[in-house]
Amino acid sequence: MTALVQAALRMRRTARSMWGLAAAFLLGAFVLTGFFLPDSRLGWGHLAWALAWAAVFGFRARVLARQGAEPRLAFELGLLLLVGVHALVQFRGGVASELYPLTYVAVAFVASFATGWAGASIVAFAATLDFGISFLAEHIADPLVLAAHAFFVLCFGALSFVFTRAEIIRVRRKSELELQAQQEKVRDETRLFRLVAPSSDGLRDEERLYETSVQEVHQALYHTLELLHRTLGLHTCMLLMPTADGEQLHIIELVTASDDIADGPFSLGSGAVGAAVRRKVTTNLQQIRPGYRGLCYYRGPGVVRSFLAVPVLEYGHFRAVLCADRLEDRPFTPQEEELLRNSTSHILRSVENERIFVQLERSKREQEILYRGSRALSTARNQDAVMEVGLATAAEIASHDFAAITEYQTEGRRHIVRRAIGEKALDFQGLRFRDNASLTAMVVKNRHYLPYRGEFDAKQQVLFTKKARLKGMESLLVLPLVVREEPIGTLIVAAKAEQAFATSARETLQALANQLAVAMANARAVRLLEEKATTDGLTGCLNKRAFLAEMEQKILAAQRFRRKLSLIVTDLDHFKAVNDTYGHASGDRVLRELGRVLRRVKRETDLVARFGGEEFCVLCEETDARGARLLAERVREELENTEVATELGPLKVTASLGVATFPDDASTAEALFAQSDKALYEAKSRGRNQVCAI
Repeated sequence: MTALVQAALRMRRTARSMWGLAAAFLLGAFVLTGFFLPDSRLGWGHLAWALAWAAVFGFRARVLARQGAEPRLAFELGLLLLVGVHALVQFRGGVASELYPLTYVAVAFVASFATGWAGASIVAFAATLDFGISFLAEHIADPLVLAAHAFFVLCFGALSFVFTRAEIIRVRRKSELELQAQQEKVRDETRLFRLVAPSSDGLRDEERLYETSVQEVHQALYHTLELLHRTLGLHTCMLLMPTADGEQLHIIELVTASDDIADGPFSLGSGAVGAAVRRKVTTNLQQIRPGYRGLCYYRGPGVVRSFLAVPVLEYGHFRAVLCADRLEDRPFTPQEEELLRNSTSHILRSVENERIFVQLERSKREQEILYRGSRALSTARNQDAVMEVGLATAAEIASHDFAAITEYQTEGRRHIVRRAIGEKALDFQGLRFRDNASLTAMVVKNRHYLPYRGEFDAKQQVLFTKKARLKGMESLLVLPLVVREEPIGTLIVAAKAEQAFATSARETLQALANQLAVAMANARAVRLLEEKATTDGLTGCLNKRAFLAEMEQKILAAQRFRRKLSLIVTDLDHFKAVNDTYGHASGDRVLRELGRVLRRVKRETDLVARFGGEEFCVLCEETDARGARLLAERVREELENTEVATELGPLKVTASLGVATFPDDASTAEALFAQSDKALYEAKSRGRNQVCAI
């Protein structure tokens, strides 16, 4: 009953959503029959159709406005508009009517607003409808006329659809370029003001910080220039700084009464401004002749009569030039020169104060990231969680395109890439290599980061091995993970951008690496403790307690999902005789060999445990009795064909195996053990070295 109700509700919803489309097709059918042609009788039916069309169109348009630009609704409204226009044109005389071009306008209008599949579908429908009306309603049989009508409909619709999409793409692209230009301007001015090192990592919060700082500097500079402009009666007061390449001058801030200021940039050594830059001394010009073109920041011939340029020097290095000029022939006095020189000190202090603020904010942000990372590392309980936190924190500190964590194993002096993220990370995940001349191996040996300047040349430098090369990166940092003076691995970050890792970022990453090393060492110690608590020390298999805990969970899962679960119990034949004849050391070697055989033969999801003495168990998920017997037989054959070296010569042993399956043979873990033991004793009673099942 519920299914019928749900089906009825779905049909009702479908009918509600499709009734506008049905109305469009119904009206279109009437248009195709020539219902609105002027030679047919005009009456209340036509008026009723017009009112019905207006009501349906208005209602669906309101739904579209409320729900947004859904393609289905746009398609529906387009059809309604097209058939409505054709009905009007037909009423005025059809193809011969003066309103017929209105159909082309309607197609173009609808196609320009429809998106995706709706636009193409509307154009196709318009061409089909026009052809049908011409052929069926107005009985036009000339193929050329029909083809011409269809051609013009398709052209108007397709061109409108394509041009509208192209204009949308153009506007979006223009907006993206303007945004990029604004961001690039902020970055350039950040470098010009020396607020940060050129290798900023570009993170969004830092970009906001830089943008705010640039605005603060601009405001301080403007107030300084405006004060000079008013106090000294200047025509133009301007601050120019060299561009990033140091080859040109760029207007940073100005206050002027002129409408003839050039946009720049300007040649670094041109005119009077260039003289002040080259010589790094104040340049004072007076009684300048009309038409003088030595002031590069004016478009046309100069009209000023006096000019003063004061270089802005920071510890003897040129940083900017402060320019001032007047229209009247009034030279700049020595007192005014001194005032402008003092103003350059104020300009430098404004920039320096903001630079210190940015550095403090960056330091604060990095400390917050390290604090959050440290807390997350302290709560991570296993090595995978530790590495995930470490790489996530590294991404917050410095933007990169590739990152990895390697582990160094002193036994065998091997390196393993434990975790890699970013571009082509799968090519390096799990990579193993011995000590070599790679950057990773050198960092472990020297306990010092490499490369020295963070620059990476994939052709000359090897990160891991010569075969497994990291390509496409221009910046690289390999940081050592050291615990109690012992290296345990490396933290690696790489980026496509040049100089991506500034000194401050490298120092913060090294602090993270120190915390990451401790966390990884703790996780490794926890893992070893867990292995000792759950593993048999002699054979490396699970111990009895861990096996029973796992078995309880597997039984519950098998019950929930109604799956088979089989238990194999293995017991060595005449093991007491082996100990008595060959000694307990040889007996231990036999037990270890049986453990190796079981682990080698089992599947990935099977559990192997030493249950006690010479008795071993194998728990097989999703395995029926037949599959368990086949596995047990493989174990028996492998062990039978295995020789164990002893002081008295090679020794061969055999084993008896019992198999039971859940839920066929037992419904609980205890019952499953009892049935497996019963099958094992059956195998022994039949002569040993065989497999028996219940």
